[in-house]
Amino acid sequence: MDRFMSMLLENNIDTDNYPTLLRMGHRYRFCLGQRLPVDGFYGPLDVSLGQDEWLYVLNRWENVNGVPRNRYVTVTLDDEYGDFIFPQIDGAMEARGRERFPSPVMCVIDSDGILYSTDEHANSVLMLSTSGETIGWWGEKGTDPGYLNAPSGITIDSDEHLWIVNCQNHKVQCFTRQGEYLQGWGEFGNEPHQLNFPWGITIDPVNQTFLIADWNNNLVKRFTREGELLQVIGTPGTGVGQLNKPSSVAVDQHGDIYVVDRGNDRVLIFNHRGMFLESLIGDGTMTDKGVQKLLTNPDALRLRDNVVDFDREKRFASPTSVKVDDEGRVYVVDTGRWRIQVYEKLWRILEPDE
Repeated sequence: MDRFMSMLLENNIDTDNYPTLLRMGHRYRFCLGQRLPVDGFYGPLDVSLGQDEWLYVLNRWENVNGVPRNRYVTVTLDDEYGDFIFPQIDGAMEARGRERFPSPVMCVIDSDGILYSTDEHANSVLMLSTSGETIGWWGEKGTDPGYLNAPSGITIDSDEHLWIVNCQNHKVQCFTRQGEYLQGWGEFGNEPHQLNFPWGITIDPVNQTFLIADWNNNLVKRFTREGELLQVIGTPGTGVGQLNKPSSVAVDQHGDIYVVDRGNDRVLIFNHRGMFLESLIGDGTMTDKGVQKLLTNPDALRLRDNVVDFDREKRFASPTSVKVDDEGRVYVVDTGRWRIQVYEKLWRILEPDE
């Protein structure tokens, strides 16, 4: 892939609506999450940003040593826990031999507070209320339009339609919230306009274009709603600004692009033109609750006396997802460390005469 491909394609993008920024980097703020015996994080893969700064964290694992785990953990920015959500078995799921959804991947929340999570093994979308009520599910395995085959990334547009990445079909499909198929596009391959086991998806809030984390092509690609390629971002590799198995992508209010570079254990940041800006590698610290537990546990304190370097624990380990909010916060789901690391973007908009 030509390293200048992004620049060659950028003329397809209307850049007038993107502000000119003075960027001052990203400041690490804090960590969220705990790995607890029953409740808490266990294999967190994704997070949805709800109202009143509640976060809904999707856990991968549902059973550990015979103990049921919660599919979602709700947590505030103050690391206060709310409901622990575990989907209940209903008749429809029992009839199909699906006592549970075994392998959730990613999630999104709509304006009514309904959570939608994709499941790559059940080839379905599960709908839950934020209080844990199972609202329903939909989806069938297949390769024809409207069918799912290892669905992964999911996002929602301004019309409240769901856009789902069909990883093993190498396609992106659009559905109503009730599961009615509307449209889709994508084909398998290594050419710029093709997809190869895509995973993450997001919508640029500035111009409503779609960005796809193209896992096996080690690129991020921008498409129109109709599937026309507009831009290719990044180059494959392990060097500065290069991508190795990108799993998730997010775009903030200024058009800056955040990519989970999972194979390199980092998050890369690009501007809307595809220019590499910065990388985040993790700066994790203990949560306040973790500090309190440590201070009240003499055995844990003795063990920590034997540790001389905590630097490795600060870093990301197999991060999976990234989300951004309107306050400039960046949420990185640090899957291998069972936590979410939160950063704050530092910036100001430049005036025309600056």
